[in-house]
Amino acid sequence: MTEIDYALNQKQDTEIIELVGTVLWNKASETSSFTELSQYEQHFIYIDIFESELINGGIFDFFYNTSGAYAHQVLEAYQAIKADESANLVHEALKSFPELPVPKDILMRRSLMKNIDDSIEKQWEALEVSFLNSKEDIVSLLIDYIKVHKTYFEY
Repeated sequence: MTEIDYALNQKQDTEIIELVGTVLWNKASETSSFTELSQYEQHFIYIDIFESELINGGIFDFFYNTSGAYAHQVLEAYQAIKADESANLVHEALKSFPELPVPKDILMRRSLMKNIDDSIEKQWEALEVSFLNSKEDIVSLLIDYIKVHKTYFEY
């Protein structure tokens, strides 16, 4: 039994997600970067990164921190797992960023963010509330995605 099989056999969905996350981050630590993982594994990681930032600091922090380098990949990840509501919310956040595509370079992003209008920050805060109030079941969508692409998650 693989670690992914073990994870998928857990009774609680949150346990599955936590175990898969642990497997993927461990796997990533053995390579130079999580970007060396399969595209499917990266989708999981991008959502994990975004949701951690969202809970711990919000959309402003997501863009401001190193995580902002993956802004467009986060959108692609939500689209890949068919999380349409979340993808739309991320898309709205991206559209309001001062420059598109959102720069990967952290210093460039931070420089652009120095001058953002208060209305953009308020929009991001409203999007955060929408994320938190969303009825979209990201955990179930991720589990379904992992099951469909399980061979790409093997360790």
